[in-house]
Amino acid sequence: MVERLPATAKSQQRTNPGFFIKLEALRGVAALMVVGFHAFQDPWTRILFNGGAAVTLFFVLSGYVLGLSLRRGSGTMLHQYCLFLWHRVFRLYPAYFITTLAFWIYWQWYPFRGGDLVSQSSFANLQLNHLQQIENFLFLHQAINPVTWSLKVEMAGSIALPLLHLLSGKLRWRGWILLLSAMVLLSFVPGDGNTRRCLYMFYLGYLIADIERLPKFADRAYSMITCIAVVLFLTAHFLRESCGLPLELLVEAVSAAGIILCIQAGGGSLGGLLNHPWTHFAGRVSYSVFLSHWMTLDIASQLLYRSPLQIIFQHCPVYLSIWLKLLLSLPIVLLVAAALYRWIEVPFIKLGKMSGPSAGWRSVKAV
Repeated sequence: MVERLPATAKSQQRTNPGFFIKLEALRGVAALMVVGFHAFQDPWTRILFNGGAAVTLFFVLSGYVLGLSLRRGSGTMLHQYCLFLWHRVFRLYPAYFITTLAFWIYWQWYPFRGGDLVSQSSFANLQLNHLQQIENFLFLHQAINPVTWSLKVEMAGSIALPLLHLLSGKLRWRGWILLLSAMVLLSFVPGDGNTRRCLYMFYLGYLIADIERLPKFADRAYSMITCIAVVLFLTAHFLRESCGLPLELLVEAVSAAGIILCIQAGGGSLGGLLNHPWTHFAGRVSYSVFLSHWMTLDIASQLLYRSPLQIIFQHCPVYLSIWLKLLLSLPIVLLVAAALYRWIEVPFIKLGKMSGPSAGWRSVKAV
């Protein structure tokens, strides 16, 4: 059964702030998945804490939200492009620089050398020359904070998406599908390169807003699609051994796009998970969680295993000790992220809006 909504209803639906709160909560869930991914090492546990799929979701979601910002833009294409990139730099780089600096200081004066857990830490034996250290502050090297490889892809997507937006304005559905297909095929070309493998995810997210213009299905249909998409999203990593990484990423990307589409069009909340205040909070600070959790987990792990709680960790099963470590570390991760969000992210986002190339896009929401 297909329901047809009036154009005004569809417009209200796409601009309903409640839907964007759910997307923010979805981003928070993805950030917590990444934290759990780095706390656990077992592949079956990673069905729930699937950090790779969470990063794919970040890319698709960025494409969707940034695409909406581009569609709301006014003025010449050059003006839009410059202002768009200006906002993205102020949104991404200040927090990245501050956390990278903190990571660099922590690595230089690593206080836990010689302990039993040194072999589990990426900081203790890290060797970088002066050029590589500088490159870590420029998105060119990710050894100090390994998770930031995705920010290099994010910046590439931010640069490419306005150009894809301009090109899409001159095409119709067939052209969009051909362009997306070409980008997907490029991701299957053998060789290294995370940007090449992931760039199409931004354009896939961008196209979700156009798919939303199609007739609306019944809510039950959206619920079924969401369930299927979530299962595929969480289990796609099992395809890597048999089918390779590109197919795994493609299944994750399509599933992520399906989840976002269903949330926006059908109003789903993943069983109420996206309506919870804690996921809303995690969504607001998700970028800071992503940037800071690697070092925060390392510090928390080292301190926990040197505290009186070490007796519990030594005498309980491995899975239980990891869960305890995660549960005890997570509040610290969120506290650090909240401070970083309040004192670094928010001020620089406001500064980017106030000091842009012009005031023409000050109404565009930073994402």
